[in-house]
Amino acid sequence: MKKKAHVELASLQDEAVEIIYSLFPKIVFHGGTCIWRCYGGNRFSEDLDFYLAGENFEEGSLRQALEGRGLSLVKFKKTANLIFAKISSPEAQIRLEINLSTKKEGLLRPYEKAGGAVMEVLCLPAEELLMEKLSAYENRRLVRDLYDVCHLSRIANVHEKEAGKIKKFLQNPPKPIDEKNLKAIVYMGAVPTYEQMLEMLRGRFA
Repeated sequence: MKKKAHVELASLQDEAVEIIYSLFPKIVFHGGTCIWRCYGGNRFSEDLDFYLAGENFEEGSLRQALEGRGLSLVKFKKTANLIFAKISSPEAQIRLEINLSTKKEGLLRPYEKAGGAVMEVLCLPAEELLMEKLSAYENRRLVRDLYDVCHLSRIANVHEKEAGKIKKFLQNPPKPIDEKNLKAIVYMGAVPTYEQMLEMLRGRFA
C-alpha cells in the first residue's frame, strides 16, 4: 500500500479484527476485506463484514474493548438481523457489518496484518465468497465485485453447480457502472479492464 490513508485504515482494521475475535471467537469473516487479507487479494477494501448467528452481541462489550485500545465506537445500530457500526481511531474510520441471522461455518485462514504479521481467523470458504461476489456484481454492478470474482475463481474449488452459475452470468454480463474506480483500489499489479476480466472468466468456464 502506497497511500498513507490506506495504511492508517488497514492498521485500524487490524485492531478491530483482533478485538472482535477476542469477544466472539466463532465469528465468520467475509466480504472484500476478507478476500484481501485472507485470500491473497490485491484490492484495497474498507469494510469489515461478518456472520454471527446464535450469539448475543452487546454494544457495551464492543465499546469497552475498543476504548481500551484508544478507539471509538462512533455509530452502532442493531436490528433483529444486522449490526451496523462505525469504528474510529484518530487517523481513520471503518464500517462494521455483522449478519446475525445467517449461520455460516468458517475455515481457519491466516489474516495478514498491515505490518506483515499473521493471525488466524475464521473465514467463509472461497467457494461461498465467489458466489456472494457474483451475486453482488449482478445486483449492484460495481467493478470491484467482478475483480473479486476473477481473483476467487483462480483459488476456489469450483464445482459444477457454481461453474454453471458463472457460465450463465457470462452469457449476458452487465457492464460495471464504475469501471474507472478500479485503478484507485488495486494497489499491486496490472489493473484489468472489464473485457479482460470477462476473457479470463470465459477461458476458465466456457
